[in-house]
Amino acid sequence: MRTVVFYGAISLDGFLSTKNDSLQWLFDTQLDDDYDIQAFENTIDTVVMGNTTYLETLKLSGNKNIFPNKEKIVFSHQYTGAILEGHYVSGNPENIIKNLQTHSGKSIWIVGGAAIFTQLLKANLIDEFWIQIAPVVLGTGKRLFEENEYKTRLNLVSTTTIGELTQLHLKK
Repeated sequence: MRTVVFYGAISLDGFLSTKNDSLQWLFDTQLDDDYDIQAFENTIDTVVMGNTTYLETLKLSGNKNIFPNKEKIVFSHQYTGAILEGHYVSGNPENIIKNLQTHSGKSIWIVGGAAIFTQLLKANLIDEFWIQIAPVVLGTGKRLFEENEYKTRLNLVSTTTIGELTQLHLKK
C-alpha cells in the first residue's frame, strides 16, 4: 500500500498561512543555499492539495507548472475538470486517499490545506510527517493542526536545520 506523507512548513505558532492565504512569510524565510527537496520529491508521484493551496502556490511560482511530472489531485467545491498533469476532485478526502492507495505507485504527498489534513489525520491515514518550522510568529491564520477529536503518538525519526527552518521528520 502506498505511503501517505505530509510535507510542509508552518510558523512557530503553528500556522500554514495567513488569514488571507498568503505564504509570503515562508518565501521570506532563508534556506541553506545547498538545500534540495529533490530527494524527497523522488519518493512521491502524486500531490494532493486543496484549491486555495493550489492557486496560491501557482501564483507564487509565476503560474509555472508546479510539481512537474507529478499527478496533481486538487480538492475543490467550485471547480471540476483537468489541470496541468492532474484534475480537480470533490468529495471525502479519506475515500479518495484510500482509493489512491490501492493503485501502484510511489508515496502520496499531502501539501495542504488544513481541512484535508485534519480529515486524513482523524482517519489515521497519514503515515509520515515532514514539518518545517519557520522562526516567525503570525498570530493568526490557518492552522495546520485544527482543533478536533484526534490523538496520535508519533516517533521522531530526525531533526534537520535548513537555514532558518527546523525540520521534524516523524512517523506513525
